Amino acid sequence: MRIRAVLLLGAAAISTVHALAADPPVRKPLDPAQRTAVLTLMHAVDVAQETDATTDTIEWANHLLKSRDQTAYVPFRVTLPPPQAPKSAVLYVRAVSRHDGARVLTERSILREWVDRGGGAPPPLQQSMRVSPGEMPVGGPGTSSSRQSIQSAAEASTMLSLQQRQYEKEKAAAEAAKRKTETKDRGGDLFPFEEYYFADVKGRAIERALALPAGEYDLFVALVDRSKVSTSAPAVIRRTVRVPDYWNDELSLSPVILVKEFHQLKVPLSAKEQPEHPYTFGAADVEPVSVATFGGGDVMTILYQICNYGAPDVDLTTEFLFYQDVNGKRTLFNRTAPQALTDADLPPPTDWSTQGFVMQTQPLAPFPPGRYELEVVAKDRLTRRTATTSVEFTVR
Repeated sequence: MRIRAVLLLGAAAISTVHALAADPPVRKPLDPAQRTAVLTLMHAVDVAQETDATTDTIEWANHLLKSRDQTAYVPFRVTLPPPQAPKSAVLYVRAVSRHDGARVLTERSILREWVDRGGGAPPPLQQSMRVSPGEMPVGGPGTSSSRQSIQSAAEASTMLSLQQRQYEKEKAAAEAAKRKTETKDRGGDLFPFEEYYFADVKGRAIERALALPAGEYDLFVALVDRSKVSTSAPAVIRRTVRVPDYWNDELSLSPVILVKEFHQLKVPLSAKEQPEHPYTFGAADVEPVSVATFGGGDVMTILYQICNYGAPDVDLTTEFLFYQDVNGKRTLFNRTAPQALTDADLPPPTDWSTQGFVMQTQPLAPFPPGRYELEVVAKDRLTRRTATTSVEFTVR
């Protein structure tokens, strides 16, 4: 069984930012109705955080991607129950840190202080996170010389590169620790992420994105029909999310995104448009599947990141292993031949935050109906490291 196609996205470098150089979004003042709606959702999350009482009437799905500023880019989708999803909703998302299996109780909201005051200097707008397109390498060292002639120089360069990465990593960790201490001195830790959204509901779904550093978090999500703030109780859900340490210089793969549609835009979205399209990466517009179920004649498209590959002369291989659920037993169904990804395919490693997108497709015609698990295995020749990621799906 062979992979039908390999497509490397030009959106190679992810960068999570809170203000864009061109036309940066700003937090607008709240009118009385908006202020009431946001405070209502904040209060509902306060109760849920204290009691763990949730309604679980809305569906939550998210993905995790590495960014370049020590935070993961977390696009998410909230799906509202039928039959009467509102046309416009207010959404509030709060991340609360977890340590040693327990939720942190001392974190506080800086956003609430501004909403309570009803004026003054607003906190930074966290809705403006986006993914920059990066650059797609053309060729690379292997284009003009044989791999044998550049291998020794590449390996020597990699050793120096890894030392530089370690220095930069330690420097960043020291700066992060300093910032955390300064935050405590100002009156305690803040929630790692919180934001409200006034959103038009497209279909039954709302999509946005948040940013979180490595760690474990409880995400509280509250939602209410914008036209029924005073007459209906908000729906509140809680989900635990674990963000891997993508910044430890170890080869790793992001979780897999199963793709329903993919479109190449003529130009990247503007800063104003980006928040409502968290799955648009530069000029690559991706629509994830809502349910991981496919027909036997479908072609399954997957998107994932390879992070922290180490060689200037990039030499990675990836392969697919398909496991079928046979009477409750995970059984190898088939596997693809290893496929090489070279420096002509991926961005060159520049520091310890390197990452690149890979999109691949697999025809499902040979798959009989059943439940499956796809395991993606990547191997880095020079660092001799291996990384895996997996996703479950069903063939009708």
